Amino acid sequence: MNWEHLKTFLWLRWRIGSNRNRRAGKASVILQGIVMVIGVAAGGLAFAGGIAFGYLALPQVTPNILMLIWDGIVVAFLFFWMTELLVELQRSELLSLDKFLHLPVSIGSAFMINYVGSISSAGAIVFVPLMIGLAIGLVASQGPGMLLLFPLIAAFTFMITALTHQFRGWLASLMINQRRRRTIISVATLVFILIVQTPNIITFTSGRWGGSGRSAQIQQQIQELNRARANNEITPEEHRTRTTEIRQANRRGNWELVQQFAATINKFVPLGWLPYGVAAAFEGRYLPGVLGTLGLALIGAGSLRRSYRTTMKLYTGHYNAQPTAASKPATVSAPAAASARATKYGAAFLERRVAGLSEHASAIMFASLRALLRAPEAKLMLLSPFVMIFIFGGLFFGNQTAPHELMRPFMASGGFAFIFFMTLGMVGNQFSFDRAGFRAYVLSPTPRHDILLGKNLAMAPIVITFMTVTALLFQYRYPMRPDHFLAVIIQMVPMYLVFCLVGNLLSIIAPMPVAAGSMKPLKPKATTILIHTAFVFLFPLALSPTLIPLGIEFLLTRSGTLEWFPAYLMLAIGECVLVLWLYPQILRSQGNLLWRRERRILEIVTTKAE
Repeated sequence: MNWEHLKTFLWLRWRIGSNRNRRAGKASVILQGIVMVIGVAAGGLAFAGGIAFGYLALPQVTPNILMLIWDGIVVAFLFFWMTELLVELQRSELLSLDKFLHLPVSIGSAFMINYVGSISSAGAIVFVPLMIGLAIGLVASQGPGMLLLFPLIAAFTFMITALTHQFRGWLASLMINQRRRRTIISVATLVFILIVQTPNIITFTSGRWGGSGRSAQIQQQIQELNRARANNEITPEEHRTRTTEIRQANRRGNWELVQQFAATINKFVPLGWLPYGVAAAFEGRYLPGVLGTLGLALIGAGSLRRSYRTTMKLYTGHYNAQPTAASKPATVSAPAAASARATKYGAAFLERRVAGLSEHASAIMFASLRALLRAPEAKLMLLSPFVMIFIFGGLFFGNQTAPHELMRPFMASGGFAFIFFMTLGMVGNQFSFDRAGFRAYVLSPTPRHDILLGKNLAMAPIVITFMTVTALLFQYRYPMRPDHFLAVIIQMVPMYLVFCLVGNLLSIIAPMPVAAGSMKPLKPKATTILIHTAFVFLFPLALSPTLIPLGIEFLLTRSGTLEWFPAYLMLAIGECVLVLWLYPQILRSQGNLLWRRERRILEIVTTKAE
């Protein structure tokens, strides 16, 4: 690597960053300066606090507790690091190497500058000084043997930064295609949310899949003590003492299990070699720290080498090279190719028909469904209900108290309403995702109520699937009576149709332009935001009539009359028939409203970002 080139690239990177900040305005420069000062101050405080904590507090703990403390620091560091990585995925490198390929300069210098620039982050500024401060404090309190921590911390940091740079280079090779780029960013965001919620998911599943055996044994012992106390076989003081001993023994067993699990994971997972090496050095065993340092350094070196090779292939046209004329297969005429595709795969997706629907409604349904399956922002929004099930489901289903049997269908209906809220941003702004494609609807002779019908049916497979999964989860956790469960399944139809009618009305009267590849509105008006906010608060009132059958059964049960009659099921069937009859009548009125406002909607949804 040529050091003159390295200095030039360093100066150029600083100049480009400075010009970018200057163009952003004085307020942005001042804000960035304040953030930088806060970050540096936080790093200094973390360094000083680490020295004090490592010298005064850490020598008093056991090796296992010390390992868990370092595990917490590593997890926090990785959390902030991954958060900033998701932000950086949406940006390009400050120095793009393809601008220097025609110059007689060292590409390795530019690669190293981009690698060093990726190291500077808020997580590194705070947590790396904290780890170094803890190491200094341990050296001062435990002796020179803890000097092993410094190369171990350096190797860990090198491995994290090298793996991150390799990951970014691999994604850069995939994100040459802009549509694929938006999909990758959406999926990466979703995966990050799932990783953050891993502890909650474990808590949610531990009690469902056989992890409650120990808790059942403890409860049985406490029940035996309660029975002995009720029969006056033991005194109240003895009952209280033995109950406290059982619970303390349970807590000690759980804590020992956590320590054993953490030690086992740290032995075999490279991310845990730093905490395990610190705990081993604290006990006077230095070989795990030496082996961990070598292993982390080798992983980092291999990742950096692989990242360099991937970057070179990316900027020399390896990933986007076009096949030569000699390697291209013989061309086939378009009619012959279409005939072959039709013979092999049948009718085209958009040419399929649904029995009972007009040709226009069928085509719009399949076109909208194809658009939903291809748009990355739609994928992220449609997967968000599953994420929310894990986030809130663990807390909700962890309740050991079984609700009343009439509350269980109501809770399932609440789950349906939650799914509607998660997808209201798409159903209540459905024309904005068509963007310029909405012009085809305006120019077509399609009845406007068929457009709305096709849009509603396109969302039906996805939303109804979410609702069915929710109903099955409630039935698994809090089993409902057979007639109640069947009524809940039937009630999904009128609830979804009411949801569609509300979404159609909101889409017609308050459309908002949305940037491609995101769910971010493009400078919406205050009145539009106010209308959407009002619909969010009024939406439960629109769904409340669908709960009338359950309310009638509740009243009959409370009064003690006709308890044998499955009122909820029978009324749910009648409600479903009534809504199925009313839905096309209301849809025609909404179609007329769409016809009167379609030009205004077209003007709004085709707005481009400045």
